[in-house]
Amino acid sequence: MEHLDKDSKSAAPGLQPYLSPLNVWALAFGCAVGWGAFVMPGTVFLPIGGPLGVAVGMTIGGLLLLVIGYNYHYMMNHIPDTGGTYSFAKRVLGYDHGYLSAWFLALVYIAITWANATALPLVFRNILGDTFQVGFHYNVAGFDIYFGEIMLTLSAIWGFGALCMYGGRWVARLQTLMACVLFAGVLMGLVAAGNSHGFRLEEMMPSFPPGELPAAAVLGIMVLAPWAFAGFESISNSTEEFCFSPRQSYVIMCAAVLVGMLVYVSLSFLAISVLPQGYDNWPSYLHDLPSLTGLEGLPTFYAVHELLGMPGMVILICTILAGIVTGMVGNFVAGSRLIYAVTRDGLLPSWFGRLNRQGTPRNAVLAMMLLSLPIPFLGRTAIGWIVDVNTIGATIAYAYTSYVTYRLAQADGNRLAKATGIFGCAISVFFFGYFMLPFFGSVSKLATESYLIMIIWSILGIICFRYIFERDGGLRFGKSVVVWTVLIFLIFCTSMLWLREATHDTAREILDNLSSYYAEELLNHDIAMTEIEAADAEYYLQRQLDIMSLSQTRYNVLQIGLIIVALAVMFNIYQHVMHRENQLEVQKAKAEQRNEAKSRFFFNMSHDIRTPMNAIIGYTTLMKKDKTLSPEAQDFLGKIEASSEHLLSLINDILEMSRIENGKMELEIAATDIVKVVDEVRDLFHAQMQAKGVDYEVRTDGVEDRVVLCDKARLNRILLNLISNAYKFTPTGGAVQVTLSQNGRMEHGDGEADAVFALSVKDTGIGMTPEFATKVFDSYERDRTVGNIQGTGLGMAITKSIVELMGGIIDVETEQGKGTEFILHVDFPIAQQTSQVEASSQVETQSQGLDFSKIKLLLVEDIDVNREIAMMILSEFGFDIDVAENGQIAVDKVAASRPGEYQVVLMDIQMPVMNGYEAARAIRALPDEKLASIPIIAMTANAFSEDVQNALEAGMNSHIAKPLDVTKMMETLTEVLQGQGKAEG
Repeated sequence: MEHLDKDSKSAAPGLQPYLSPLNVWALAFGCAVGWGAFVMPGTVFLPIGGPLGVAVGMTIGGLLLLVIGYNYHYMMNHIPDTGGTYSFAKRVLGYDHGYLSAWFLALVYIAITWANATALPLVFRNILGDTFQVGFHYNVAGFDIYFGEIMLTLSAIWGFGALCMYGGRWVARLQTLMACVLFAGVLMGLVAAGNSHGFRLEEMMPSFPPGELPAAAVLGIMVLAPWAFAGFESISNSTEEFCFSPRQSYVIMCAAVLVGMLVYVSLSFLAISVLPQGYDNWPSYLHDLPSLTGLEGLPTFYAVHELLGMPGMVILICTILAGIVTGMVGNFVAGSRLIYAVTRDGLLPSWFGRLNRQGTPRNAVLAMMLLSLPIPFLGRTAIGWIVDVNTIGATIAYAYTSYVTYRLAQADGNRLAKATGIFGCAISVFFFGYFMLPFFGSVSKLATESYLIMIIWSILGIICFRYIFERDGGLRFGKSVVVWTVLIFLIFCTSMLWLREATHDTAREILDNLSSYYAEELLNHDIAMTEIEAADAEYYLQRQLDIMSLSQTRYNVLQIGLIIVALAVMFNIYQHVMHRENQLEVQKAKAEQRNEAKSRFFFNMSHDIRTPMNAIIGYTTLMKKDKTLSPEAQDFLGKIEASSEHLLSLINDILEMSRIENGKMELEIAATDIVKVVDEVRDLFHAQMQAKGVDYEVRTDGVEDRVVLCDKARLNRILLNLISNAYKFTPTGGAVQVTLSQNGRMEHGDGEADAVFALSVKDTGIGMTPEFATKVFDSYERDRTVGNIQGTGLGMAITKSIVELMGGIIDVETEQGKGTEFILHVDFPIAQQTSQVEASSQVETQSQGLDFSKIKLLLVEDIDVNREIAMMILSEFGFDIDVAENGQIAVDKVAASRPGEYQVVLMDIQMPVMNGYEAARAIRALPDEKLASIPIIAMTANAFSEDVQNALEAGMNSHIAKPLDVTKMMETLTEVLQGQGKAEG
């Protein structure tokens, strides 16, 4: 997949390999160790673990992350794609998991970039004083923000961002140089301090924080490992840019983590190697740290200044700046490659993945820079809340990488990777639970605001997924329920913890206010508390706060348990629903296949039965014209003809029902005189009713709107079915009454209206049983109590389907022995024009004026019997007939003829060599316009409405169905020939 830069003449087709092993080590080390390494020892590490706790905890934490590092190494060798965890999860677990891992990992890289950029004002505040504290200023969460410091931060973001956009190999060299300066500076400072002052063990005592168990102190440091070393795995996002084999990646990550461990431990020891005057031990010094200003407020800075003076401070400043540069550059590189990877898969617009000549995803870097624009205005405190969330994002990425390692190793049979995968999952879950679940202490390890940021980021993730899901043309997303169940749980759990911490902070504030209030009241009453009494009061208040927090923890645990159970049940229900839907989809697909097979069967059956029936009906019709036959032979022929027509009606019913079941029936709406339709049916059945001795009456009184928009043929079919049933089931001496009435109009308000009709067919026949009346409209149902009545049982089912297609309803009222009444209620739009109806009524016997003996007709038919019958029928009308046995012969004959030699072509469809559709298209494509425009009529056993449409689409003028109805055939020929004559005239 190529991503080319529009304004480059020799754009690169993709990411280009340019990173050496040393460059990659610099990226891993620089991302893992930044500005925080110089501040956190005094503010976080030592207060939690003490010097020995920091050393042991950092070592254990680093070694645990090396297990996860091996998982990254394993996956980088199996899936050496850009995108790291995202690519691993996407390839092994699917795009849902890939998206979730990328969403939280992106926050890690972007937030670390912000953390290092906003560290610059802090460095210069302590080195240069108020040099950059110029212009307007304001306060956010207790942190003063100045315009000068905002511009300093923005300059750093845009300066190093621009370098990462265009630098290529120069960026790698800068990162390597700064990483070496960072490591060398820490090492030089540590050695120089040891040589000039020496590390006195008594100043390092106590080894652990007072009152803290050694195991708890070590654990408190160990769980900070994901925060401390986050970014060591960032090199997995640049695997495609390695100039060497990914097999070396584990050694590189080990080197980065081990050097990082040395930096953190060394700077922690350095921070308490020298104590300010008035402090005998480091716990008392660090306890007062928030109230100290200047260099004393930064233990590492103070120690270097006291031990090495200005030369040491120069080294320290250079080292810190190197840490800030490596943190910003490394995370710009990692974040931009992650954005490039998701863009390459179509999750983001292609603009984000555009590369420059050096193969650098410049727009991805630019996107990170634009996203960073508001950050300098938030202040360091707010950025610290965001950075706290890094721990959660990093552990999610570590868990994913470890799990896919286990899955892949299980398939490969790699026992070592399988073991590290399981262990890595366990480590990640432990780290995640320590910060997210209230099981490890009375208060959480993240800031209250960090939980709120986590909630917001998770909800934004769902919104972003919704955007991607809507545009997922490849149907790659939405396949994993686990992902979204976990994300919802994360939102619920984080919301609960946020509320818990907010309540804790509020309670702390209230207790402090109460304590201050009562202390002031005591002073107002000249009651002074001794130092011991004040300490006791403080201890008592803290105990009450601890009791409240412990109580909250119990309720939180119960609440989390209930949420887990509820989500598990919902997940289980959803799985069952999905399983059921999948089964229904399978059944639906099978049903569609069966319907398709049934349709093909009916289609073939229709053609195969109609072909011999054409011969039967055709020869019968011809023989009946023979006046020399005996009356007995004429009677036999009449019975054959009646049986043939009955068989044809059965076939038509089955085919009609098949079309209805497959949803292929469509109405052909036209202006129709509804009274005339009913009158025509009256005339059709009059002779039959009279011969049987049935009193037959048709009434159309009171119909005002005669011309309506409806399907005349379908309405006629309804009437035929209902009246023929009444005829069959009404004995001699009975009565059949057909009534069409209009029950008003229904106005639409736009000048149009519908006529409301009721159509009743009532007989005094045998009626129906109550049981059969409930299923009279069901397919293939016949009243078994009635003998000597033939039929398929489809007539009423077809009738009901047509009525419903017209938007009407049909009811039945019946009583056995007394008769039956079918009542149809339907609304038809009132036609605005009647000219079409009047014109169509005139097309009845248009054969007047046509001399068929002057018309030469090309008959295209491959079956001898059908060809013979058609020739005999056409010869009776005087046509001059030429024949062709297949479509190719027909095309050749038309092409070789003179214009006007053939006036019309009767074309069969299913023929060898070339079928009728192909032949019609070939004739229409002839270069001679007159030959190409010759009328073509399909004469075929393919009798579906779609066959008629296929004939018209192939260029034919009309369609005649087999078995041949002589009257309809002559009407069609006359209409087509007269139409051709008018066109030529």
